[in-house]
Amino acid sequence: MTDAYVHVIVETSALSRAAEAIGESDAVEQVHMVTGDHDLVARLDLDSKDDIASAVTEEIHSVTGVVETVTHVAFEP
Repeated sequence: MTDAYVHVIVETSALSRAAEAIGESDAVEQVHMVTGDHDLVARLDLDSKDDIASAVTEEIHSVTGVVETVTHVAFEP
C-alpha cells in the first residue's frame, strides 16, 4: 500500500464543490479543507506508488476549480 498526501489549491468559488468531488474519488481516503498555502489536503490510499500519477492527474486535477497540486508520498520511518 502507498499513502500520499495531495495539497490542492482551488478557485475560491469552487472550494466546496471541489472538496466534495475529490472526496468521491476511489483513490482518496480522506479530504480536508485546511488553512495555509493550500485549500485542501487529500489523503490517497493506493495499491502502488505507480498509481500516484494517474490518481492525481485523472482524479484530482480533472476536478473543476483545481488550480495546482503538490504531492507528498509517505514512507514508513
